[in-house]
Amino acid sequence: MPEIIQRTAEEQFYIPENIYASSIRIAYFDSLSRIAPKGQKERFNLKKADALLYAGRTVEAIKILEDLWAKSNRSALRYELDAHEEEKIGPLLAVAYMRLGEQQNCIHHHKASASCIIPIDPEGYHQAPEGSRKAIALYEKFLSQDYHDYSSRWLLNIAYMTLGEYPEGVPEKWLIPESVFESEYPLKKFEDIAPKLGLNVNDLSGGSIVDDFNNDNLLDVLVSSWFPSGKLNFFINDGKGGFIEKTSAAGLEEVQGGLNMLQTDYNNDGFIDVLVLRGAWMEKLGKHPNSLLRNNGDNTFTDVTIEAGLLSFHPTQTATWADFDNDGWIDLFIGNESGKDNFHPSEFYRNNGDGTFSNQTASAGLSVSNEQESYFVKGVTSADFNNDGWMDIYISTLHSSRNLLFINKGIDKKGNLKFKEEGAQRGLEEKISSFPTWSFDYNNDGWVDLFVAGYRRSNFYNIVPDIVSDYLKEPNRAETMRLYQNNNGSFTNVTSEVGLNKIGYAMGANYGDLDNDGYPDIYLSTGEVSFESIIPNRVFRNDSGEKFQDVTTAGGLGHVQKGHAVSFSDIDNDGDQDIQVVLGGAYEGDNFFNSVYLNPYQDENNWITLKLEGTKANRAAIGSKIEVTVIEDGSSRTIFHTIGSGGSFGASTLRAQIGLGKASEIKEVKIKWAGSGTTQVFTNLKLNSFYKITEGNSEAQELHLKPIVL
Repeated sequence: MPEIIQRTAEEQFYIPENIYASSIRIAYFDSLSRIAPKGQKERFNLKKADALLYAGRTVEAIKILEDLWAKSNRSALRYELDAHEEEKIGPLLAVAYMRLGEQQNCIHHHKASASCIIPIDPEGYHQAPEGSRKAIALYEKFLSQDYHDYSSRWLLNIAYMTLGEYPEGVPEKWLIPESVFESEYPLKKFEDIAPKLGLNVNDLSGGSIVDDFNNDNLLDVLVSSWFPSGKLNFFINDGKGGFIEKTSAAGLEEVQGGLNMLQTDYNNDGFIDVLVLRGAWMEKLGKHPNSLLRNNGDNTFTDVTIEAGLLSFHPTQTATWADFDNDGWIDLFIGNESGKDNFHPSEFYRNNGDGTFSNQTASAGLSVSNEQESYFVKGVTSADFNNDGWMDIYISTLHSSRNLLFINKGIDKKGNLKFKEEGAQRGLEEKISSFPTWSFDYNNDGWVDLFVAGYRRSNFYNIVPDIVSDYLKEPNRAETMRLYQNNNGSFTNVTSEVGLNKIGYAMGANYGDLDNDGYPDIYLSTGEVSFESIIPNRVFRNDSGEKFQDVTTAGGLGHVQKGHAVSFSDIDNDGDQDIQVVLGGAYEGDNFFNSVYLNPYQDENNWITLKLEGTKANRAAIGSKIEVTVIEDGSSRTIFHTIGSGGSFGASTLRAQIGLGKASEIKEVKIKWAGSGTTQVFTNLKLNSFYKITEGNSEAQELHLKPIVL
């Protein structure tokens, strides 16, 4: 596999045609500028400057851009560049100045996330002000020429924030008022402790998994970086408040690249395995292989992609594990990105129970894309949407096509598993452009609902003008989030009713319980590839299943770097859910530090944590349903949870961490085991405790885990 991965990268990634291979493009455009005839050199110099900027060589980019900007101001480029090319110089230079300020202050002198959380605290003010000062001068020039240049207006306000001069220093006519950032609920502030733990990996966009890889009841961390040269970083929780990097010792040094990852126990040996997904966004250059990493049970992994029968070459970053045929073994669905003249059907693999998989995509009716109709799949989630005991599949797609809901029809007379697409007839007929998705029971009624984050901007180069319009409550044409409430197997769009009809321009995203009240909340890891897209992540608290409240600012969670994989987990075993976020962009110079937000709600509400182990069901218990009935304020209340890793970009722990609000006692815990159909009820479990429950065992094993001081 390492040789296959390397060869694929050389043929499809490190070539001038790939817009993300900036270093290759620098050399390419430099060579063209040297041989170009007089009158065409500056065109290639502009392209070289662009590549230098996105390679992280900002000072070199600025030198070329300042020269071009000076020539443009004296009309010396009219015969060398067309109008569109010349218009790019000023904005590109301004962004380069902004990036210089980021590099000199946020990256080279990183202090947690203070310099990148909106609103920026004094701790995060830039000590080297040159970049922001020069950017401000340009943005004010642009705005004096075009008052409605919302991209420049936004970046002007951000630049003033970095200098500690917002809002007072911003010219009033271009000010974005502080009030637009106010939270709708006073969530406690979460602290980024990644630097203290050594988990502040400084890299590009990638995936994350927080889970117990060695069965010591301590949660470990695995993060990836999407470049073919990007390594996986594997950290073992030492139980003493720290993490030890074990990448090399785990045999993971040669497993490179991967925009997303998700975990399972595919061979039912009791150890969590990993699927690494590759090729996303690359379109015709995206024929990269995925990797299945078998956990050997001794803190090492082996790439078993080929022998497991999973070697294929398609662009993807999304997949879902579930026991779709109810035989006790986890199966796999991979959503691939198809486009015009770039046909990549999705893949469905049934687990053979012997460490291998069989591709049964066609017989199951799950090809998704075909030569007549293609879907650019960006997110998938599996759940039992109609409560019939069979796991179904929801698929999120880009480019304003209809998202798809495949209902599992079970095994036919020939032994084939069958799915039928029923989205339209179940209330999911609208055409939207969307990215990450998940299934969760947001209102605790026993029916799994659907969330999907919109991902389409108006007719702008980047999303920033839409974000400004959204904050200012002005109309825009960007795609909003969607929340579909499940009504006995059919869905109703309740986005507006619950207050989520806002731009949720998320790449990574996941859900978890921020305050342990028993209602799942939303973390959106926002952004896009453009350097201008300095937009904050957004976080929404679920208010008793009735509405969602923006708590981004109050929680200190509005990070403006490119947001990717999100994982919720109780990383310090204190009963509340902390948040791991992978940051950094797609271009090789857009690196940034990952964050780990420590949850401050450990003493606020009650909770229970359950580690499930299947015997007839799949060992990891993925898809198993938990119902916790508690007494709260004298009344009975039931909280629902399904075992899984959460959203489609970022993987939360498979250990069920369930907030119980102000519950005074637990009446019962009911487990409906996925696949086997077994139901068990436990009535003697205590609040604020950890338990391991094994299918078929009538007694829950209490795990006496102590909180870890990180």
